[in-house]
Amino acid sequence: MADRRKPVQRTMEIATARERRRRRLVISILTAVVFGLSLGALYWFVLRDLPVFEINEVEITGLDTGTAEGEQIAGAIRVATGEMTTLHIKQDLLDEEMERFPRVESATVDADFPDAATVVVRQREDGAIFGEEEEALLIASDGTVLGSPGDLVEQLPAITEGDPPEDGRLEGIALDQAIVLGAAPPELRSYVDRSEVTGNGVEVTLSNGLILLFGDPGQASKKWKAAAAVIADPELTDVGYVDLSVPRRPAASEKRPRGQ
Repeated sequence: MADRRKPVQRTMEIATARERRRRRLVISILTAVVFGLSLGALYWFVLRDLPVFEINEVEITGLDTGTAEGEQIAGAIRVATGEMTTLHIKQDLLDEEMERFPRVESATVDADFPDAATVVVRQREDGAIFGEEEEALLIASDGTVLGSPGDLVEQLPAITEGDPPEDGRLEGIALDQAIVLGAAPPELRSYVDRSEVTGNGVEVTLSNGLILLFGDPGQASKKWKAAAAVIADPELTDVGYVDLSVPRRPAASEKRPRGQ
């Protein structure tokens, strides 16, 4: 049977049907959004802080807990992680706790669902001693002040020039020396006596009297490798100075190079 409705009426009916479908679609989308926001709020404000997800087991790596300082750091880590859950890691809280310990360069926490976490600690290494007697300070390899040196005074090289540290860190020529001394390889550290700064940069004196001329502290690790190669050469005798300012071309000589 033929549709006897007028064209105008048919057009209006089609338009009305389309509008109904559009409204249903909008309502469906809004419902989905509201439902998603509700789930998000439930997770954000309730689920992630439930006691069932509290961190009860903490594995700490990169930290020497055999010292009093290490035990204090470990205790602070456990205090911080005790306020977290595996669904709500608070790295900023851990960072705040670690600010009390200059020995700690960084500490990162990773959750291990459902109730454990691993904290990876990076410690600053002992580098040198700044100052003398009661005013002596233990300096890290990056120039950070670590506190009192204790028995390490006789074991670490001395920084002999520069201003006292400000805000817990050396600056200027004292920092230059700390960077150079801190880059010394383990096999040479026990032979390093002291450092000083001349008009041409940092000089390091070894316990046997040999003087290493570093110049600026840049590429300190490469310069130490070059120094180790020169020192290990059995054919070099009567060497008093080693110029390392250009690490790929170290120059050994009996006398101080001109201009130094």
